[in-house]
Amino acid sequence: DVGGWTDTWFGSPGRVCHVAVGPGVEVRASIVRRSPEGPVHLIAPDIGVDQFVGPGGAPEAPTWATPRPGRHPLLEHAIAAVIGDVDLPAELGIELHITSQVPAGASLGTSAAVLVAVLGALDALVAGGKRLPVELAVLAHQVETVRAGREAGVQDQWAAAVGGVGLLAIGPYPEVRHEAIAMAPRAAAELEDRLVTVVFGPHDSSLVHAQVINAMVGCGGPEHDRARTALRRLSTLAGDAAAALADGEIDQWAEVLVASTEAQRDLHAGLIGPAHQAAIDASRSAGATGWKVNGAGGDGGSLTVVAAPGGRDA
Repeated sequence: DVGGWTDTWFGSPGRVCHVAVGPGVEVRASIVRRSPEGPVHLIAPDIGVDQFVGPGGAPEAPTWATPRPGRHPLLEHAIAAVIGDVDLPAELGIELHITSQVPAGASLGTSAAVLVAVLGALDALVAGGKRLPVELAVLAHQVETVRAGREAGVQDQWAAAVGGVGLLAIGPYPEVRHEAIAMAPRAAAELEDRLVTVVFGPHDSSLVHAQVINAMVGCGGPEHDRARTALRRLSTLAGDAAAALADGEIDQWAEVLVASTEAQRDLHAGLIGPAHQAAIDASRSAGATGWKVNGAGGDGGSLTVVAAPGGRDA
């Protein structure tokens, strides 16, 4: 996610170079006989979810604007965004089964991938499957920011929806222009052989988010100027990352990842936590040529490492 933070309402306009990787998220949707407990049976064993979802609000006038039971707003609002516009026969329901091979809280865009997959599966099942990938990306972002009221940039949803390697130009937020980057098979195989992901576990990044936002919307001063300079640097590096991948220059891309991590540190020191730094130091000692802290850093999330050729085991 080189260029991350420049895809937000407070950090745009900007650019992000994304690389969609797997294994990731799978969603299966099927028509079943409706249960008295609700029209949609949501099953996500990886996060311990097994519940029924339906329209909420007053019993005499239920509405999908406030889906119940309210335990997992992102998932429930994603369901509502599609089902709320469909006349599902009273005797029929939907079973929605979600699996993910990515640990929760890994800062790898997993929640956005889940939203895109849920929307795509439901759209295909009951709404004619007419939504294009870019429309699923836009709808997923709206679900997260408008319906569920969360802070989110636009890059994760687009990477999940369009896949592959791409360069996103953001501005004015939340508008996106996407350019696919075609990688040569040799370069893609090399990337496959050299990428290592180090996951530190879930964490609460809200404090770091709030501090970055405060620096950006503040009325000038050294902190604001430093943050704005870092964001411009990140946007430039996104273009450099896209160019390196288009040319199949994996080591050059790895150098961009290192520069991007340092630009993140300039944006906010808390984005590079002690665990990230320890893993960076260990990776460097093991011959790695590049590394990138993913997401909001802090005391969790993940680190992407580019091993030396043939050096993944080390």
